[in-house]
Amino acid sequence: MGNRNYRYFLVFLTALLLIANSAWAQSGPKALLVYADDDSLIQVITSSGTNRSIFVGDEILPGETIKTAGTNAELKLDPNGSVIKIARNTSFKVEGLAGASGKDTNEFALLGGKIRTVAAKTAGSNKYQIKTPTAVCGVRGTDFSMLVIEGARDAVYVKRGLVEFARTLADGTLQPILVGAGQFADVFGPSFIPSPFTPEQLAQDFADLDEFKAVDPASVPQQEEPQAATQEEKPAEEANTPTVDASTQTPEESQKAGPKQAQESKLMSWLGDILGFEIGSVVIDGNTYSKAVIQPVFSIGKLKMGLYLPVIYTNDLFNPASWYHPNDNDEWSFGSEYWDTDPTQGALDALQDLALKIRFIEYGQPMVDPFYLKVGNLSSMTIGHGVLMRNFANDADFPSVRRVGINAGYDAGPWALEGVVNDLGKPEIFGGRVKLLSFFGISAIADINPAGSLATQTERDSIGDPMLIGSALDLDFPIIKLSFFSLRAFADLAAVAPYNRVAAGSLNAGLQYQAIYNPDYGTGFEAFRNYGFISGFMGKALIVDWRLEYRYYRGAYRPTFFDNTYERNRVKYAQDFYNLLTTTNTSNDVTVNGIYGEAGFSLIKDKILFTAGYMMPWSPDSNASWDVISQQDYILAKLVINKGLLPFYDISGAITYERTGFAYAISKGQPLVDANTVFSGEVVVPLASTVDFAVVLANNAVLTSSPTLTEPQYKTSPTITFETRIHF
Repeated sequence: MGNRNYRYFLVFLTALLLIANSAWAQSGPKALLVYADDDSLIQVITSSGTNRSIFVGDEILPGETIKTAGTNAELKLDPNGSVIKIARNTSFKVEGLAGASGKDTNEFALLGGKIRTVAAKTAGSNKYQIKTPTAVCGVRGTDFSMLVIEGARDAVYVKRGLVEFARTLADGTLQPILVGAGQFADVFGPSFIPSPFTPEQLAQDFADLDEFKAVDPASVPQQEEPQAATQEEKPAEEANTPTVDASTQTPEESQKAGPKQAQESKLMSWLGDILGFEIGSVVIDGNTYSKAVIQPVFSIGKLKMGLYLPVIYTNDLFNPASWYHPNDNDEWSFGSEYWDTDPTQGALDALQDLALKIRFIEYGQPMVDPFYLKVGNLSSMTIGHGVLMRNFANDADFPSVRRVGINAGYDAGPWALEGVVNDLGKPEIFGGRVKLLSFFGISAIADINPAGSLATQTERDSIGDPMLIGSALDLDFPIIKLSFFSLRAFADLAAVAPYNRVAAGSLNAGLQYQAIYNPDYGTGFEAFRNYGFISGFMGKALIVDWRLEYRYYRGAYRPTFFDNTYERNRVKYAQDFYNLLTTTNTSNDVTVNGIYGEAGFSLIKDKILFTAGYMMPWSPDSNASWDVISQQDYILAKLVINKGLLPFYDISGAITYERTGFAYAISKGQPLVDANTVFSGEVVVPLASTVDFAVVLANNAVLTSSPTLTEPQYKTSPTITFETRIHF
């Protein structure tokens, strides 16, 4: 009887979910494909990065990107009534629809190509925002066209109505202008001001978007709202600025109608776009230095480059003898001390000094662009689902330790490649992943010199002077893909083993196969060590991105082996593998089970972002003590408050805390911030329109002068510093 009631309950629940989903699908806002010259040429990329086909009449969900290739296409927003014509070879993303999940704005992204939009103006939700790689366009009811050619054009043409067009400056802030009927503006133009266009100019750029095939632009609702409501929703500039037809203006009148920013000199505008400057203090290896840093940022389309040009000194900014030399290298000499005696060494030193000036180089974004590239100080690198590498960072101790890493990938749809290198100047941790058949992946990561920081070769040889080599397999299966709820299942299997360069103790040189399989331990699974697997689900529910997984591992391996504290603890991990293979200490060979959960969300239009996660471990082994198991837990907490949250004072800030062995530290009364911890935070207070004051917290790395197995390379020391940040 109980089983039958249970079956009835499942049938009822399934029917209820189907009814609810059907009702939502019928009543919720939609973006429908209503026309295409050839819908077989259209490709849709889902929010998870997979490809799907689409036909006329189908819906494009929020988070999905439509790529038109060789066909024109037309979209209609339902029930809003707005229409969008998408030109050939255009990439257009539906980010959100007004009326869904509490949104009050229709949000899109034009990644490349051309569109024409006839936006409805009704008594309901009628605000629109279209982002491009270098600008943001905010509109209400109007008829306008947009053109994006990477690195060359990012323009808006307004036929009717008024558009707020804002270019993105180097510091991420927006510089807005108002573009009226008969006007256009181009981010890459000689000056960023609205200017009149001729019919010939419009036809040259948008001839293929002049006519709609399946919809009539005149049918798009343009209901006028009551004056009070209209005045409330318009930007301040729009409420006080009459709409003018620029086609009847002289160039001089158009220039006067532009916003105040258009009157700035080209030099100051250019400086404001690229230049950042900060002065303050920094703690390196336990010593406090003063610093003056210029940080210019350059953007050309999707390509962005940031430089880090520091003078870090003890007591005299203008005396090079007092400047800090990272790893005893004068980073401003550019090899001058070697040019006369050893030109080759001089050239290598110059290249190293130049590399240290690169903060980042970025092109494209993972899951959005087919090709992406990130070079420099990278805060998060993940391969696959992270069973081998998750949130690996080569900048956890920046600027105490500065590296130039690389993370790149190419996604061709059914197959994809991605790779990572920790430091191009000294590549020691690297690897990658190959995706096949859209759901199957193979990964490999290696650390070829984990013991390299030890002071003597004798110490390195005492543990075999090893390399650590990891490999993994992963499966990924999307299950549900709705705008308000998505679900995917995944499963990963990984193992790590050392490769010893020299014989050490009872171990021969070469790959230590017995680290993974050793029949001396027993039969079946009892013979395996240093492996693990994770399996679970991830997705999104309304505004929450979440992940829930089961973890199982044994030996010196643990999931997310290469993480954001790995660089600090490489010697310890190499020693752990050696001890596991040469001693019988059962604490080195414990089996760990765990449940890891993580969730993150943003509120108030991304003004507040919060992420939290925890790994709860336990062990089926009777000989596993609390001291051993409690060192396996992991906690993550991150809070970001962006500018604009507090209307009375524009304070911003962030704090991050990540730690392995959190429960152990509490139970033993140990410090909550150590080498297993990433702790950082800042509070930024504006002092003037171009000056901010920042208080920065961190657990900086302290370099050990002569690292040994008992005293490895890095310790950490919590620090607090003060900075004055100047921007234009």
